[in-house]
Formats: sequence, structure tokens, C-alpha cells
Amino acid sequence: MMNMEKTASDRRVINEIGAVLPSLAVGDATLEQLRERLQSTFRVENQAAAVRAETLAELTRREGVHITEDNLRERGLRPRRKARSEVETAVELEELPKTSEGLRDGEIPYDNARILAKASQEGEIDESELVDKARTQSPDKFAGTVRKHQQERSEDDGMSRLEHQRSRRFAKIRTDNTDGMTVLYGRFDPITGALIETALSQKMDELWREEDPRARCSPGQRMADALAQLVTREDTGEDGKPPRGPRLLLIADYDAVSRELRNGRLGDGTPIPVQKIRDLACQSDILPAIFKGVSQPLDLGRSRRAASPAQRIALVARDKACVGCGATANWCQAHHIIPWAVQGNTDLDDMVLLCSRCHHKVHDDRWQVRRKPSGKYYLKPPLRHDQPTSARHNLSYRNRRSPFKQRK
Repeated sequence: MMNMEKTASDRRVINEIGAVLPSLAVGDATLEQLRERLQSTFRVENQAAAVRAETLAELTRREGVHITEDNLRERGLRPRRKARSEVETAVELEELPKTSEGLRDGEIPYDNARILAKASQEGEIDESELVDKARTQSPDKFAGTVRKHQQERSEDDGMSRLEHQRSRRFAKIRTDNTDGMTVLYGRFDPITGALIETALSQKMDELWREEDPRARCSPGQRMADALAQLVTREDTGEDGKPPRGPRLLLIADYDAVSRELRNGRLGDGTPIPVQKIRDLACQSDILPAIFKGVSQPLDLGRSRRAASPAQRIALVARDKACVGCGATANWCQAHHIIPWAVQGNTDLDDMVLLCSRCHHKVHDDRWQVRRKPSGKYYLKPPLRHDQPTSARHNLSYRNRRSPFKQRK
């Protein structure tokens, strides 16, 4: 809960913002009270962000952008780039009254407000349509919602937005004076980013297979090695031919009436202009997503344990990311909902995408894969200790039937 007090000091009126802290000790709170307390921290955080945005916008109007950015860096100890971003967002939010109101009420996260503010500067958006979703979706999901909204409203299948994103591409290489290490940083349009991510994930998989299982690198070290090898590799492969591009999954709907492709998108659902598919075909291996096609069997029963390449494509097209945490599909494995060891089948409906961390949750920490009525899969955490004994007994019984310690 936030309150604002006006106090007289040196003949000035100062607005002070404070949070009313709970008096109940954490150890004495029930689980429900702890959840309510956590929720209240989010609301206060959003409200404080709204007050700061309004203040930054007014300071910008009075003192200019550069002075306001310097003020934010000095008083808030913000990095230069973050200070600039906050000031830009504050000014843009003045044109979005419904978003600003939701942020001020604590109902919209600041990250979602920032996404909306940025989108409003890139083109026309329907704030009323997006503001309700901003209240209920995480920033990762909401960013995808806004991208799809922008393309649907675009008159050129999203080409202008893609060109705008491409014009803002940026890469930097520098030496960190503190330890002499080289630092890389870059921003890319979604298609280029997907190509880079796909190439990196494939190279990381190669390196993982070559590593000594007793002395594996960390994921961050493996990615650094993969990037170094991709950047410094020769122009020809081992067979003397040019190396092939990354295998990129593209999805599009086919309109049988007009005989045209529509709704082009990457595997994670990011919309792309359909006309770019032809360009990408010259750069990468294009993997078609075929569901229940005669030439691509997706139900393999007990004939094989690991998912086939066709099943992998279908899983990415369906789940888009890890069903537990949303990690990108390139870092996920195909998980059997019913373990193979207890007669589970290698069928599409019996598999989901899980990252390594969520895979451990299922096999080691007793999380369970569940399916919503809409068909979307998700992870359900294990029952809490404060639940009825009968519920805990039922969970223990189910776990005795399934060897969670075994992989797939």
C-alpha cells in the first residue's frame, strides 16, 4: 500500500512516497497471507513506477531530455542506457492515458507499459484492445501479443515494421578494462535473431556431444565457444563445400481459395511477412510443419523412444516454447508425459517441450504436466504440505507408480 504525505519544510511542500510495511512477521504468516503480501509488493512496484514516469515526463518538459537523464543516473544510480529508456517511456506514456491509469492503479506491470509505449511510437495501435491483456499477461507473452497486433494492423504484412527493426540493428565489441575480457553486445530484427539463435543452439548441441560427461562446460561457456567457432570458422565445410545455413522453422497458413500463404510466423509465434519466406529459403534449410501428413508420421507408439525430426518440428509448432517456463524451443527436449519406462508411447499427444530445468522439476521434484481444455499444456507444482493428508497420499501413490528418477 502506498501513501503520499505533504510536509512543510523550508517553506516548500514536498511530496513523499512511502510504503506501509506489514507488521506481521514473515514466520507468523500463513501461506495465503504470504501470497497476498507478495501480490501487494507487485502493486506497490507498479504504482511507484507510475509516479516516477509522471515525474520524469514533467522534468523532461521543464529541463529537457539530457538533464533529466543525468538526474536519473545520479539519483537513481541507473546505467546510461536504462536511464535513457526510462525517460523515453515516460514521455511516450503521456500519449497513452489508459495505460498510464492502469500503471498508476498498480494493475499493469511497468514492463508491459513500456512495451505498449514503444509500440505506440512504431505505428498505430489500439490501446483499448491491448490494455486489458497488459493486465493479465507476463511481459514475455505480452510482447508477442503486441507484435501480432502490430502486424494485423499493418497494411503491408508487417514489412514496414520489419524494415524499421532492421534499421535499428546494432552490434558492439569492446574490451572490459577491469579484466581485459572482450565483450560483445547486439540487437537484431526477429528473423536475423532467430537465425543466430538457431545456429548457436545447433553448434552448442554439437559441442555438448563432444564434451567429456565428467567435465562439462556451463551453458554460458558452451554458448561462448559456439559463438567463437561460428564467427571464426572457414568459409567452406569439411567436405570443401560452403557450410549450410541453420535449420529454421517457419510456419504459415495456406489459403486454398486464393492459393496463397498467410500468417507467416517463426516457430515461437513471432509474426513475419510472408514474402520474407522466399528470401529465407536462400539462406537456410526451411522446415515445413506438417501435421498428420501421410509422409510424416507423428504417432510412433513404441517403435522408437526418441522423438523423430518430424515430431520435433510439430512440437515446436504446437508448444512454441517450454510449457513450464517459456524458454525458447531451441533449448528444449521432447518429454514423454507418460514415461517410456512405464509403457509410454512416442506420440505427439504424449510429448511436450521442456527445458532442462523444467525437465528436472518433473523427474526429480514431482511436477506434473497437465493440459488445459484449450489444449495448451502446462506444469503443475507438487501438492503443498498444508494440503489434506488424503491429497498428499494420492500424490505419493501416483509417484510410486511412475519412476520419476528416470529420464523419458
